[in-house]
Amino acid sequence: MPALSARGRRWLLGGAWLLGIAVFCVLWPAWEFPRFTIPPQLHLEAFVQLALFHGAWLLIPLLAQSTLKAFVRFRQRRKLRATGAAALAVVCALLIYARFVEPNELVVRRTLIPAPINLDIALVSDIHVGRFTRPAKLAQMVRKLDALHVDLVLFAGDFTYGPPNDLAAALAPLRQLDKPMYAVLGNHDEQLPGPPVAQRIERALAGSPVHFIQHRVVDFPDFRLAGLYDWWTGRDDAAFLRTLPRDKPLLILMHQPHSLRALGGVDFTLAMAGHTHGGQVHIPWLTDEVFRLTRDERYVDGYYDTPTGKLFVTPGVGITGLPLRFDCPPTIDVLELRRDVH
Repeated sequence: MPALSARGRRWLLGGAWLLGIAVFCVLWPAWEFPRFTIPPQLHLEAFVQLALFHGAWLLIPLLAQSTLKAFVRFRQRRKLRATGAAALAVVCALLIYARFVEPNELVVRRTLIPAPINLDIALVSDIHVGRFTRPAKLAQMVRKLDALHVDLVLFAGDFTYGPPNDLAAALAPLRQLDKPMYAVLGNHDEQLPGPPVAQRIERALAGSPVHFIQHRVVDFPDFRLAGLYDWWTGRDDAAFLRTLPRDKPLLILMHQPHSLRALGGVDFTLAMAGHTHGGQVHIPWLTDEVFRLTRDERYVDGYYDTPTGKLFVTPGVGITGLPLRFDCPPTIDVLELRRDVH
């Protein structure tokens, strides 16, 4: 059998790439698309995101091809082309890491916080089950939570993102929690943006260990826990907290750090939020500046002692927008509140 000419090899390679693009960027997203509840105005955005999500598999052969090409061009002393191929290989490697590696590295981060009470809290947020986060990832989070020795498990909102039609099945792993979880809803659960799924979420988790506490106060023997509605709903009024007795510490669970602005005049020990994803792609200095300039948000990730009170923001577990995480892995935050810390 005669060997293929250089032109024939190029045609064969081009055909393989076209087939790969058709399968991963068109056919696979089209097959999966009907499984999700997506408003008509978001159809194009959702399809493009699914195409990027699945099309990222093509980065692997592109990395192999560009690495081989860089090696061959260096051997041929064609330095400019070799450098270009090597640069493409580096970009592919970084994108592969941000798409396939870091989003699946669920880490536990511990933070010591001074407080008038000794309490260990597991704080999670933004699982975004749906378009990018599948039930297997949620099951991984549940196993990690069950392995922790904590007094309280809190969820700071955003259960969904492009929610699946069968929401009860998607959220079923939360029913396996061996300890109660207190939760509030986030903007993606409240149709901001996305379909109105708040009631569907609450129905899907009825009778589970998950307890919703929006605009409620839960009394524990040594402290109180209050929940707020999401900032974007315009219902995060904290007036009901200003009339509480001050006989024990008050912890506040909310979705967005912006809700800190509603807590003026409230005597609280610690407020906890999510929403920011820690930037999701974290670039030192730049990520914080982008949040400050585009969202008027100064609190992106971690512990802050603010003029209003102490705040902790968790970077969450899931992803939205681009299906990437970089230098900001999915995180379960364990907050160690201690009396003897200053």
